[in-house]
Amino acid sequence: MSSTSVMSLRILETMAAQGTECGVTELAERLGLPKARVHRHLSALREQGYVTQNKRTSRYRIGWRLFLLGRKLVQQFDVVSLAKPIMEDLRDRVGQTVVITTFDPNKVVVLDLVRGRSALEILLNPGTQFPGFHTVAQGKIVLAFGPSPLREAVLSQPLAASTPHTITDPDRLRAEIQLVQQRGWAEAPEEIFTGINALAAPIFQADGSLFGALAIVASIHYLPARADPDTVRELMKAAAGISATLGAGESATPSAAPA
Repeated sequence: MSSTSVMSLRILETMAAQGTECGVTELAERLGLPKARVHRHLSALREQGYVTQNKRTSRYRIGWRLFLLGRKLVQQFDVVSLAKPIMEDLRDRVGQTVVITTFDPNKVVVLDLVRGRSALEILLNPGTQFPGFHTVAQGKIVLAFGPSPLREAVLSQPLAASTPHTITDPDRLRAEIQLVQQRGWAEAPEEIFTGINALAAPIFQADGSLFGALAIVASIHYLPARADPDTVRELMKAAAGISATLGAGESATPSAAPA
């Protein structure tokens, strides 16, 4: 905290985390700094547009300049760009299509993919959506490591079948979710499309919450229902690498060996 620039950044970080207007006394107590020092930093930051001051309350909040800086950083520091080299390396190791997905309360969404090198190419595009969490390996990751209300909502509703192999029994799906939680990865052989399988592992964010999944997608011929332990290890290693770039610690990353 001795550096002037670091102290200013810590003040801004504290204000951003608060999400509301902050007073000098409050900031000083949170940071363990003298009020006079905090006031000097806030005055300098206000002059440059990084914070604004409410004239009526004399309290401070994040300013327009920091907002614009944040937008520029988000554009540069996006997950897809960070994940791309790791996805390409995984594709080179396993030879199959590698997909990164995220989710919302209703579906799994493909963000990006790296095409495989096998003779049979899997046709997916960024923006592809899978509304049935139970039908895809990435959706099982969401059910296993995502918000528990979402999991219970899915289990309480009828489970539609996409193929004869889709899990439609809630008890069987719950057991599958528990298995995914134990071993740290999911599979869905021919459960969304006949002849297609996927292996998926979770990607976590800095706060430990689930961002989405990294998956290997291929023909059942190249990715059989009985998963190759080496392929699973490569997948989990890559997913852990992406989680690390998002600031997730080791405790947020499943460490289970392939079953």
